[in-house]
Amino acid sequence: MQFVFPTNLQLGHEHSEGFHQELLRGLTHKLNNLLAVIQGFSSLILMTDDLDPGVAENMQHIREASVNVSALSERIRSAGGCAKLTVQPLGLNDYLGVVEAALLEPFTKNGVQLEADVQAGLPPIQVDPTKFKDILIELLKNAAEAAGKTGGRAMLKIAGPGVITPAEQRRVDILVSNTGSQIQPEKLAEVFRPFHGTKNSNHLGLGLTIAAMLSHQMNLQIGIASENNTTTLWLSCPAA
Repeated sequence: MQFVFPTNLQLGHEHSEGFHQELLRGLTHKLNNLLAVIQGFSSLILMTDDLDPGVAENMQHIREASVNVSALSERIRSAGGCAKLTVQPLGLNDYLGVVEAALLEPFTKNGVQLEADVQAGLPPIQVDPTKFKDILIELLKNAAEAAGKTGGRAMLKIAGPGVITPAEQRRVDILVSNTGSQIQPEKLAEVFRPFHGTKNSNHLGLGLTIAAMLSHQMNLQIGIASENNTTTLWLSCPAA
């Protein structure tokens, strides 16, 4: 299986901690402050007892839009390599049980069953737990949506050192696969680029960009392969 990696993003130190990242982090922070004011005042207005139904409906739309923009702001910050990380050893077997509901949500939404094969006794990995969950959700959501659209299957395999990569490299490898569709080779190299997703225009095309950026910040390796009507995303994590 031939994997393609996000080398075209040119993820280097100057891209993760440079001037533009500091600027983007500051701008999104300012934007969120303004959105908090909009959300607060719209919520207060909606609490008015004799509020006109038409006004109430419009205020609800305003509040929902501001909440959605806040969520988008956070995704933009991650996609720009501006996420703040707290890296620590993480026991993956126990952690998966804690975040199981969030990881399964995309499959419930798309009516797809996830076939999971998680090796017992995995060594801890060195990651930021919250941002690592964000990566997993992006990979799993990608598989769930693709499988749901074509009636394919979705699989998750997590293996310790020596199963997928050589034991001496001390890596925990995560494979997320879906059947039923295949990405053309000329498009495969673009999937990690922002706004270049293979889905319809309702998607921003930031999911795999975010996964690639966060992986780079945590020294994880991410790649994608698509052949024989199966697409596989590979996340390789060094053991702590």
